[in-house]
Formats: sequence, C-alpha cells, structure tokens
Amino acid sequence: MFKNESDVVAKKAEKRYEVLAKQKMHPNLARKELISPEPLSSMTCESKYERIRPGNNTTQVVSFSRYPTPESITREIVPSIEDQALGFFIGNYVAEPTFVPRGQFEWVTELLAQPETEDILRQSVTAASLAGFANATKNPTIMQQAQSAYGSALRLTNSALQVKETATRDIQAWAKHVDGACALLNLRGEQQFQSNLGRRLFHQFYGVILLVALETGRPVHEGMHKLYRVMTPTSDYNVHGRAWTTRLVDLVHSSIYLNQSRNTDPKTMVERALNLDHELDKIKALMPNVWDYEKVYYENSSHYLYGELYHIYLDPWIAQMWNNVHSCRLCLLKIVRENLTMGWVNSDQPLFSKEEHDSIKVAAEEKSRATAAAIIASVPQITGMIPFPDLSTAKRRASDPAQSLRYTICPPGTYIDTAHSTHMLHLIWPLYAAGGLELTTAEMRQWIINILHHVALRIGNRQAVVLADELKEIQRTGIFTTPWSNRTAYAHARPSEHRGNVSDLNRTRAAEKCPTPKQRTFGCAH
Repeated sequence: MFKNESDVVAKKAEKRYEVLAKQKMHPNLARKELISPEPLSSMTCESKYERIRPGNNTTQVVSFSRYPTPESITREIVPSIEDQALGFFIGNYVAEPTFVPRGQFEWVTELLAQPETEDILRQSVTAASLAGFANATKNPTIMQQAQSAYGSALRLTNSALQVKETATRDIQAWAKHVDGACALLNLRGEQQFQSNLGRRLFHQFYGVILLVALETGRPVHEGMHKLYRVMTPTSDYNVHGRAWTTRLVDLVHSSIYLNQSRNTDPKTMVERALNLDHELDKIKALMPNVWDYEKVYYENSSHYLYGELYHIYLDPWIAQMWNNVHSCRLCLLKIVRENLTMGWVNSDQPLFSKEEHDSIKVAAEEKSRATAAAIIASVPQITGMIPFPDLSTAKRRASDPAQSLRYTICPPGTYIDTAHSTHMLHLIWPLYAAGGLELTTAEMRQWIINILHHVALRIGNRQAVVLADELKEIQRTGIFTTPWSNRTAYAHARPSEHRGNVSDLNRTRAAEKCPTPKQRTFGCAH
C-alpha cells in the first residue's frame, strides 16, 4: 500500500550533507538560513554555528550532523596506557636528589632520554610500569598488556645475550628475579659501569641485593660482590656521608656472611654478632648531623599510629638508610638469640653461664623490640600520615637540630606529594622484618599487615602483598618459619634430636602467645 521512500530520503540527506560540508557561506547568507531553514529530512539532524577566527573578520560556518565533518570533530588529547603507566612509575618510584645528593631510580629517566638507549631497556621499563599500574588500578586489561610487554622484554634480552656485542653494552638488564639480574649484570662485566650514570645504577641495585640477602638468608652473588669491590674506589661520592654508607655496606656484608656460617660454635657466633651490633652504634659518629632524626612522642591516641612514637626525617632517603641499619640489627640480634638458645639448651655442656645467658637474652630482646619500634616509627612520614618538612625548614633544622617539629597524625596518604616519589618501596622489607620477629605482638603484626596492603595498593607492588600473606600465616598458626631457620642456630646442633628440641621450643613459645587482640584497620589500606 505504501511505497518505501527510505532509500530516497537517505540519499537526499547525504547529498545535502556533502554540499554543506564543502560550502563556505557569506555571514549574511548564513544568518538568513539560520532564520529560515529549509525543511530537512527526518533522517538527519543538522545545526550550524559560527566560528570567528582570531585576527580575521570572516566567519566560518561549521556544520554538525549525524555525519560529522573533520572540522566538527573535537579531538581530546588522552595519553596512551603506556604513557600513563610510565607516569605512574616515575611518580611513585623515581626521586631526584634534594639536599641529600642521592636519588632513587633517577637514572631511569636519564637513560630513556638518551636516543641511543636500547629497546631492551625501553620495553623493560614499559613492562614494569604497566605491571605496577595494573596492580594499583586492579585492571585486568592493563595487566594483560603488562604480561605481553614483559614477554617482549624477555625475548629482547635473550636475543641480545646471544650476541657478545649487545650483551656487553652499557644498559641495565631488567629481569624478574634478583638472581637473574645479578647473572646478567655479571655477564656484561665492569665495562658497563664506566660512566657515572652506570655506577649510580649499580650502587642502587646492589643495595637491593644486600637487603634481599639480609632478609632471606641467601648469600650475595659472588660476581656482584667483585663488581662492588672494583667500583667502590672510583665511584663519585664526594658528598656528605660517604664514609658512613661505605662502612654500613661493609657491616651488612659481614652480617650476611655470619648468617651463612655453618662451622662456628654458638658462643663464637654470639660474640661476633654482638661485636657487629656494637659497630652499628659506632658508625653513627661518621654520619652527618643532618641525617639524624627527631623522636616525637604523640600525646593523643591515634587510630592510624601504632604506639606513641614517630620519627621526623628531613628526607625520605635518610629514613631508608636508617631502616637499613635497623634491618641489619634485627638480623644480628636474631643470630644472637638463636645461638644463645643453642649454647644453653642444646649443648651437652652449656656454653654460657646462667647469669651470662640471662643477661644477653634480656638485652637482645629489649634491643630487638626497640629496633622494631624504630621501623614502625618511620611509617607515618613515609606513608603520608605526617609531612616531610619543606626544603627551607629542613635546612633551618639542619643548622639548628634543637628545633622541634610536631604534627597531627592523619590517615595514610594525606600528605603524599603526587609530584614526588613516595619512597614506600623501601619500607616493605624492613616492615616484614619487624613483623616476622617472634617478639612482635599480634596487634603490631596486624598493623604491619595493614600497612603493607596500603603500600601495595598505593604503588602497585605485589611483593608487599606476598610478604603480608606470610605474616598473616604467622598470625593464623603462631609458627615462625623465619628465613634463618635451618641455616644458623639450628644448623649448629650436633645431635639430630637437638634440632627438633629447639624447633619444638620455639613453637611452644609461639603457641603460648596471646590470641590476636582487636585489630586496627585503615580505611585506605584494603
């Protein structure tokens, strides 16, 4: 009955669109058409607006329709996912030097800015950035991109290692595991670290190697230690604190090697560990005054602060160095307590008198608790519960340490400066060391778990989640499967049944601890 005219109407609309798209009309004509428009097909909906070009009295009429013209499209500038991820990585991990002339990962941006930088490094940075960004946003699509980029980075690395020329170029080998990275760096040799940038890269990575070895009980890669000995005399550390940092690295080395000892009797182990602990106190004299921190006792209780003490540092790097000292001390005191038990409980003839045993035991436990509390006290500033002082305040207090700074404790993240690195990455292992201490209360351990979750969410770091899960297992079972078990004290037991006795003793002590009390929570930590 009715003739289908849809195709005809559509063709008319398309022709009219083509005419209007090409037409440049006179202003008077444009206004006339706007006042008395011709009837349009129901298939199209068009409007016109006038655009006055700067410096030109002519008016350009741009047509809007269901079929937009190039002139009518407004293009929004949106960075790619890769660029957003790189910005996330730089914002959370890269820190330029301040009045303390040392930064964190600042060499990454320098390398990326160099036109001769290999695709291996660029692809690796992209993979790492996407992984962190995906963890923080919990976006599975971005995680798929990160996995794809990681696969590409591994293929490029494997391909480069097949050619000697590319295997020895001055670029950093990015690998998922520390051992893999150590092997790659050692393969290229010292030639890659001839430049100042290369040496800075090595020293930062070597600090990661030492901390992982200290916390897990693994030895330092021998090739990397040789590289350290070769480069340390030539590194440009003409800044405050070189003697302190160099001596600290030596003490960490000694602590790691002591922890690896297999053939030393418990009494000698205790003596050596205590001597190294005393050395940690002595090196404070080598530290610049500006690197010291202020202890502040919080008078009011806070939902976010564990305990009543927090520290104020003038720079995040200083807090990181102090936490390295605390981590080293916890390791040494762990060796003392375990070998003290070995020499008292598991020897045919006790190696310590009762007075000596009790005195060392009490002192080691008190110092362990105080060291764990010092790590906890660094958390508020690093996580943004209180601010770092501005540069002028920092310099003023550096010249007059008597000046006191006090702040009100706020939720984590309140004082995070999005323009600068959070430095939370370097809080993960020290917190894990404090939480894994058998002397730590269940309430403190739960607080540490919450902080690790907050760090993981803030900077997109899965390592914090894994270590938090280990601490959760301790909370659940009350059994401390410490990184040092079967390597230090227990390894020295002569009769096999003695090792079982010590293990049973530790389990009994752990089981006798109080059940988990009321847990503190963080609104932004989940």
